[in-house]
Amino acid sequence: MRFNKLDLNQLVVLDALLFERNVTKASERLFLSQSATSCALARLRDYFDDDLLMSIGKTLVLTPLAESMIAPLRDVLLQVQAITQSKQHFDPLLSSRKITIEASDYVMSVFLIKVIQCAAIEAPHMQFDLRSMGVNSLEHLDRGDTDLLIAPAFYLSSSHPADALFEDSFSCVAWSGNDSIGDELTLDTYLHSGHVCTEWGAGRYLALDHHLTEQIGMQLRREILAPSFTVLPAMVIGNKRLATIQTRLAKQMAQTAPLRVLKCPLAIPNLVETLQWHKHQQRDPAISWVRNLLKRTAAQLADAD
Repeated sequence: MRFNKLDLNQLVVLDALLFERNVTKASERLFLSQSATSCALARLRDYFDDDLLMSIGKTLVLTPLAESMIAPLRDVLLQVQAITQSKQHFDPLLSSRKITIEASDYVMSVFLIKVIQCAAIEAPHMQFDLRSMGVNSLEHLDRGDTDLLIAPAFYLSSSHPADALFEDSFSCVAWSGNDSIGDELTLDTYLHSGHVCTEWGAGRYLALDHHLTEQIGMQLRREILAPSFTVLPAMVIGNKRLATIQTRLAKQMAQTAPLRVLKCPLAIPNLVETLQWHKHQQRDPAISWVRNLLKRTAAQLADAD
């Protein structure tokens, strides 16, 4: 189909080229031959009277016109996708739809495992692609590469709808053989102990406890920096370090490891994990069903508390 003399099928190719900035990678993304993708690029260059991708050394870079097309083009394609999917009949028992979810390892451990267990019964043929949340997660959501994002409320985008899922408090974990701690953890012991802390993503996001101690004019002895929450408890075993993590994760890991779960002497606000989806997927029946499943599972989590 043509619109203003442009073959609209070429827009999909253009989107891949602008994203990959590489003909070979764009062809792989589109499941086309490299020659077919090169021919499509030539037609697009002719239509827009612009190089779109320019060679600088061994690298392809976007022209100013191509840069200006990225966001509106992606938005148009997502709207078309939303229109086609909103008309589809969805039956969870029969659907083989793949849903991509980005979340932290903490969310996967205490929450998404339960979601997957429920989905195995209610939607046995659906596929779930679980990916680690990182500094590019919002970009993935904007592009439609991720269907659902579960993240702390402060991280989310104001451009897309969101719903709170569940809350969790923070606790400290220590090795059960750590004799420097009595029946309870004091603020003095907390501040003078070595800590295993979390920093994740290429931008190195610091854990909340570190920010709070800085706000009250104190500093933690950050002796170990780890890339994820689930590795923290194991790193306090056999030494006198502490780790401050989400209470559900702390209790879960203390069931199988020699750990003590202690009340944190620092007043840390509860963590609110929130579900976000693309605004164009608001009426997608499959996404709506999964959102409902996530909310139901979150309610069960709260009931268990």
